[in-house]
Formats: sequence, C-alpha cells, structure tokens
Amino acid sequence: MLIRLLFLSAISLQTQAELYRCELDNGQTQYTYQPCPEKGEVYQPQAVMTNYKTINPPTSHNEKSSPMEIKSNNQCPFVSSTELRTLRVKDEYKKGLTQSHIEKRLGKADDTNNNKNKSQWVYSGKNVKRIFRFKDGCLMSWKETWKGKESKISKYRDVR
Repeated sequence: MLIRLLFLSAISLQTQAELYRCELDNGQTQYTYQPCPEKGEVYQPQAVMTNYKTINPPTSHNEKSSPMEIKSNNQCPFVSSTELRTLRVKDEYKKGLTQSHIEKRLGKADDTNNNKNKSQWVYSGKNVKRIFRFKDGCLMSWKETWKGKESKISKYRDVR
C-alpha cells in the first residue's frame, strides 16, 4: 500500500509541467513546456487581478397575478417594450398602460381632469377624439369618437 502511494505521488510530481521562456536567434520570445536549447529560463506567469463590477440579481416582472390585474400598491402591471411597439403599430391600447406610456405616444393631453387617484385625459384631433380614464396612474378605460368618416384601418379593429 505504501509503495503504491509513493508511486502515485512520484507520477503526480512529474505531471506538473514547467513553462520555459526561450529567446530565439531572430530576437523573438517563445514559450514552451520543454527546456530551451540555448538561452532561456523557467517562466512563472503572474496572475492579473481585476476589479469586477457587482451586478444585482434581476428582478422578475412575472408574478402570480394575472397581467391585466392592477397591483394593490399603486403600481401598473409590467408591459414589455415589444408589446408597447405592437400596440402602437396596431393603434391599440390596453388596460394597465401608464400615463407616461400614453403621453409618450400621443403627447400632452388637450384637456385633463384630476381628482384624488382618478384622472381623465382628452385628446382632440382633426378626425378623432380620445378619452382615457386612469386610476392610480394606470389606464382603466378609453373611448374613441370619430368625427365624420373613420380611418381606413378602423374597420379592422376589435370591438371594444
């Protein structure tokens, strides 16, 4: 048993290879695991220490509640940027959008009516009048009234 242990330790010492830094005749430096034929030395690479940035773990927007449900702590449900772009392209809205989502999309409202935690924003355009109702900053309902002829894409909209 003792002989086997000595044999294994001798093999493990031989497997630790040294790294040699050799200077070649043309002035270049070569690194190798074999001793240099002429000029060279055992090379011990130095560890380079860097400062790493601490990154906080990600927070999940997927909670057990349904995505359309308004959170009780006055926070609107999460809406991804992809979903926001899709809604904008389709010229649609959905419950739970924030006031900032509507303002980024349509600009400042022509008329606002605020009281306590409820507000109403009115946008009056040339052909359409849009009324948005918010509760705690989250879109609860909206209404579009077309003046005269509706746009060509309105016939493809879902009935709200």
